[in-house]
Amino acid sequence: MSASAARRSLRYRAVTMAPTVIRAVLGARWPQAFGILLYHRVTDVPDSPNTPTHNVTPRRFRTQLEGLLQTGYEAWPLRRVLVHHVAQRPIPRNVFVVTFDDGFENVYTNAWPVLRYLDVPATVFFATAFLDSREPFPFEDWADAGSDAVAPESWRPLTTAQCEEMAGNGLIAFGAHTHTHADFRGRPEAFHDDLLMSVDVLRRKFGIEDAPFAFPYGRKAPGFAGGALTEVARRVRVGCALTTENDMVLPTSDRYDWGRFHVAQSDSAATLGAKLDGWYSVTRDLARRFSGGAS
Repeated sequence: MSASAARRSLRYRAVTMAPTVIRAVLGARWPQAFGILLYHRVTDVPDSPNTPTHNVTPRRFRTQLEGLLQTGYEAWPLRRVLVHHVAQRPIPRNVFVVTFDDGFENVYTNAWPVLRYLDVPATVFFATAFLDSREPFPFEDWADAGSDAVAPESWRPLTTAQCEEMAGNGLIAFGAHTHTHADFRGRPEAFHDDLLMSVDVLRRKFGIEDAPFAFPYGRKAPGFAGGALTEVARRVRVGCALTTENDMVLPTSDRYDWGRFHVAQSDSAATLGAKLDGWYSVTRDLARRFSGGAS
């Protein structure tokens, strides 16, 4: 690494630590705003050189949520914040929402017991075409998925029975993540038909009306969300549309363009608190500038 690259790396690390430091001094930045957390996989790391992608271990998952609750945060269901937002009713500043994308079986085996114990509601967005499949998702990016060397629950999709069981006590809700989780960039009409199919499956199987929706891949800059695709989601009249942009939800935010904060294994309750308090969004542009444009 060159000297200039090393300096940029040091600056980047310093800036990415800034939200936690600022939060400790100044507290929350945005009044009447809330944050949505985004998880994917919750599984233990196997004895393999290929680490599970988009993963938080069950122990870390519990530590993160317990830490947030112990420091005064309150978890609300997505539907509750949506009702408040549409009615323009204030949402307490300490509210956060938990979501999962894709619909891995480990949400049932590993995340749900923690959510039950802590009484934390969550919404699971899954690609409906692969419900009950015993094969890896076609979009799976973990090299060990489907291998006998790792537990099937670490990569396998949810089943209908598991979803029905989780929905039984009202703590877990479900949303659309399209039917096939395909790349719909530049294909709004195909996206329209696929999303309608997903919404129909949720209605028929689980009685869900006005299902919330999360864009697959979810970034706006590459075209996975925003623009014509957002207008399609609005036309289909899903309850809301969530991207994967790391942004707060403000009282003025369009409910078809809500961001979410990615949660990583490296996150602590303190770093998640900095995200939920709005400081991550403030320092993100500085981090990109110091790192030469990397996100």
